[in-house]
Amino acid sequence: MNQGEEEITEVQQYEKVVKYIVKNTPFGQANLVIKDLCKIIGNINPQNPIMLQALKDHNEEHLALFKGQSTQILTSVLNSQEDFYVDQKNNETIQVDHEKLEIISRSQVELPSEPDLNQLRDALEQQLNLYLSQQFSEKVCGAYVMYQGDASDFTFYLGITAKTINLPNFFCGSWISTWEVTKTQLKGDLKVQAHYYEDGNVQLKNVNTFSEGINVDLSAASDSAKQIVHAISKLENKHLTGMDNLYNSMPDIFFKAMRRPLPITGTKMNWNENVHKLVANLKQ
Repeated sequence: MNQGEEEITEVQQYEKVVKYIVKNTPFGQANLVIKDLCKIIGNINPQNPIMLQALKDHNEEHLALFKGQSTQILTSVLNSQEDFYVDQKNNETIQVDHEKLEIISRSQVELPSEPDLNQLRDALEQQLNLYLSQQFSEKVCGAYVMYQGDASDFTFYLGITAKTINLPNFFCGSWISTWEVTKTQLKGDLKVQAHYYEDGNVQLKNVNTFSEGINVDLSAASDSAKQIVHAISKLENKHLTGMDNLYNSMPDIFFKAMRRPLPITGTKMNWNENVHKLVANLKQ
């Protein structure tokens, strides 16, 4: 292998590592992690294409919400194109700033449209917004509804996201659920994550999948939308109740025992001071 091939392999290796680390970083901390990675790697900055792509992947994975003056868009791999996102309802393409979570520009386009599916999409958006207002107290929350197909064979894609970001107190949390709806079936995934990192690193990750039979009638869009969102609400609340039952007993036996040794320092962990102890523990 010649020198050029070794350099390409090196770049590919830390590109893979960077993308993995950033993609799995708790939402709200990606910019901080990228800055630290740039310091570790050297000769690279947050505007490097590797870092920008890693941040884009992170935001899509976590259903990041981007806001403009009069609109907002929730990003995912479903509405992502090379350098913009598609707003199916408003027939727009939208460019965003992944660092600032802001909308840069909007352009009108002509997109394929199905009147019957549009009615159900609009009804679903209305019901999801009502659900968000009742269920989530977080300031950062949103939902999307998209579809593919026609009236005879369609799939709707729904996404729900809610974030709590409190960097001054070293805490971030997120609730993300994605759903697929056909005429007869509702399938979904739910991811819950919380991260405390004041002079330590305590994370909670909880994942679940769902599947339930339904009956979608396009001629009764409002009733179908209520049925779908009610089913989602029931499944998410059941999951939340299960988490409450599981973790209500854990503070005494786990989280308090873990949190008590973590001092209230108002700083993140100093890894330089702890690295020797960490290496010694790994060797045991």
